[in-house]
Amino acid sequence: MPDSGDALKASKFKSPSLKARALRLLSLREYSRKDLGSKLSEYASQTDQAEGDTTLTIESILDDFEQRGWLSDTRFAEALVRRRSERYGMRKIQGELNRAGVSSEHSADLLEQLKLSEYARAKELWVRKFDMIATEPKEKARQYRFLVSKGFNADLVARIISGKPNKQ
Repeated sequence: MPDSGDALKASKFKSPSLKARALRLLSLREYSRKDLGSKLSEYASQTDQAEGDTTLTIESILDDFEQRGWLSDTRFAEALVRRRSERYGMRKIQGELNRAGVSSEHSADLLEQLKLSEYARAKELWVRKFDMIATEPKEKARQYRFLVSKGFNADLVARIISGKPNKQ
C-alpha cells in the first residue's frame, strides 16, 4: 500500500496542467487566441489522455481567459504594432496580424494609424540605415529592396529614395 509520501513524489513529476501552462505563457508576453491555442496543443499531446478531449479543454481554457480579460486579441495587436512599427511597414505588420489570427475588426484602427505615419517611419529607417540619396542605380536598387522587404509601400519607397517629400 503506497503511503502519502509516494503520492507527493508522483505529483511533483506530473507535468503542469494546460491551464497552468497557458497562465505561464501569458505571464511572459501577450498571445493571440490562435497562437496560444497552438502552443497549448503542442502540450496537449503530452498531457495525460485520461483528462478527456484536449481540444475541448483548450477551447474552454481560452474562453475562460478571454472572459477574465487575461487573453485579448486587441491587446495582442496593440503590443505587436508597438514592437514592430519602428522597423517594419504596414504590409509586413498586417501580415503578422493575419498569421496570428487577429480579426480585421481588432486591427483596423491600428493599421489606419500606421498608414498615417508610414512615410515618417520609412524615412527614419532609411536615414538610420543609409542617410544619403544614392546616385548609382545599383545602390538605389539596394535601398529600394531594403525598404520594400521591410513591408513599406513601393511608391512611398521610391519617393524616399529619390529625395522627394511626402505628398499629403
